[in-house]
Amino acid sequence: MSMSIPELAKRLSVNESRVRQLVHSGRIRGQRIGGRWIVEEADAAQYQPGRPAGRPLSERSAWQLMSCFWEDGRGHSLLEDFEPSPVEKHRLNERISLLQKSQDLLKLLAWLPNRAEKFEFSCSPADIAELREDKRIHLSGVSHPRSGLLANSEIEAYVRRAELRNVVKDWFLVDPLPGRRPNVILRAAEKVPDILPPLAVAADLAERPGVREQQAARDILRSVHAH
Repeated sequence: MSMSIPELAKRLSVNESRVRQLVHSGRIRGQRIGGRWIVEEADAAQYQPGRPAGRPLSERSAWQLMSCFWEDGRGHSLLEDFEPSPVEKHRLNERISLLQKSQDLLKLLAWLPNRAEKFEFSCSPADIAELREDKRIHLSGVSHPRSGLLANSEIEAYVRRAELRNVVKDWFLVDPLPGRRPNVILRAAEKVPDILPPLAVAADLAERPGVREQQAARDILRSVHAH
């Protein structure tokens, strides 16, 4: 059985904007069909409500936070690409301190749902390997080498918002058929670093319900905090 956003909101006894946020963040899996979000009964049943660990950050603030934990290997901090103001730096330091103390996946999810807009597509299986090599996309989640997961039949990646339409057009990406799981997940953001911060990979993995994905997210968080 499939449900629309209004139907799911009624079932969960929350407003529609809250349901859209849950679906966009991946906490409830949905499919975009004909411009509308549809949620399957089985996916809705997996959702476990809980108290948020913090207010979601804006897209810019989310990328600033994620960039604080990584350098490009040449001593260049990714944070420099986002040019934080003195006030933003102060808030970043507070959030970094909280994250380092808690190492809490729930807090990570609560802060980062707005890091990008999530789109789900279907692609010809024969094109998956070549799409993976497209320089416009930046592999993440189960597709990122740090996850340690084999995901040869699907792609999860980030793309700059300005390039999303051309990527979709060039690879003939389409909405998944009802009841079919997508094999391409793209997250579009205004600015995506060429080197993806590990926290972005961890957040993508943490939004998936699988045990292996959750463990991979924790492993990445531990490796980030160890440095």
